[in-house]
Amino acid sequence: MIPYRAMRDNAVVTGAGCVSSLGIGAQTFVGELLAGGSGISPVTAFSTEGCRAHTAALIRGFDAARYIDPMKLRRIDEVGRLALATCRLALEDASLPAGTEHVGVALGTATSGLHSTVAHVHRLMTAGPGAVAALGFSNTIGNAAASLCSIEFSLHGPNVTIAQKQASALAAIAFAVSGLSDGRASAFLCGGMDDIEEQFFRVHDRLHVSSPAGGGEEASRPFDARRNGLVLGTGGHILVVETASSAAKRGVEPYGEILGIGATSSDCALNAWPTEPSGIVRAMETALHHAGVAVEEVSVVFAAANSTRMLDRVEAEAIAQVFGPRGVPVVSLKGALGEFGASGAAALTAALFCLRGGTLPPTLGCEQPDPACPVDVSACARTANGRIALVNATADGGAQYSLVVRALDRRG
Repeated sequence: MIPYRAMRDNAVVTGAGCVSSLGIGAQTFVGELLAGGSGISPVTAFSTEGCRAHTAALIRGFDAARYIDPMKLRRIDEVGRLALATCRLALEDASLPAGTEHVGVALGTATSGLHSTVAHVHRLMTAGPGAVAALGFSNTIGNAAASLCSIEFSLHGPNVTIAQKQASALAAIAFAVSGLSDGRASAFLCGGMDDIEEQFFRVHDRLHVSSPAGGGEEASRPFDARRNGLVLGTGGHILVVETASSAAKRGVEPYGEILGIGATSSDCALNAWPTEPSGIVRAMETALHHAGVAVEEVSVVFAAANSTRMLDRVEAEAIAQVFGPRGVPVVSLKGALGEFGASGAAALTAALFCLRGGTLPPTLGCEQPDPACPVDVSACARTANGRIALVNATADGGAQYSLVVRALDRRG
């Protein structure tokens, strides 16, 4: 368990950038969620011949040249382009100019550097060392995307990349909040980004992680009795998080504040989901304790549930232990967005925007709730009562993060 000290100055969210399978921009992203939109569709970016799975939540309507100098594009890979575009949107939304002093970058990812590494190794093995482009090597490094963001926007604060698989983005946000508490920066660009590469997709398929592992219809169905595996997702979800005093000094009204953080791990195999709920329970209870929030004050839990048999059941049991069976509304976005390293940041963004608007998004795919998952989940949008959310992220291998956030009114 990681203890997070109480902040001397609250961490607030003042900007949100989204490049998602549901569209570009935070407002578009949340609007599509509330309308029941799904980003999951047949994969066309590469061949899925020979695979059991053929769908993913791929980014739609993204033209990198709208956000990045076209002369730079040829030297930047897919995840780097996604990071730069999403950071630009977040900075603009927060009215935070490039070059602002004491701004850091903390990004989480499961795929940064992967596209370039696969291409680099393939060319090395098929054509020899002389055919490998030296300029492309820097993109094979996992922290290349975060470094590009600091360079592009002249941000000289701490620069960190966190690779915690499916929990990467929430881990990066937790790092940013800790950095603000320590006075290492006055603001952070934090969150995550992922883009699917063909071999990455095929490995998940070969390991029978993806739906329809075990047979049945291919779909992402969190908490549903018919769930049979996850669907991979893509997207960039990056927030500007700064101290409340910094936001007030700039005259910016926050979307919300981050009240508490819990980080734990479960004893499980490297690529397996936790098999019992104690680790997730500890993460949620630590976050609530850190926030000074009682369970009765929580309006909704945005769950990590991703349509896998084990994780959904274990997380549901954990939520029931903390809040009581069906004691709090629960939402999972994975039926619409799939599973990827930035999904925790997507959920945090959705939590703040949806609670401000008074409506919870549906959990797509959960049409036949599993009796083994004793949570209050709905396939339809419903009214939100209150302003506090708990957001979970769990990675295979056992890393768990929980954040408690409060939505605030924001004029304009």
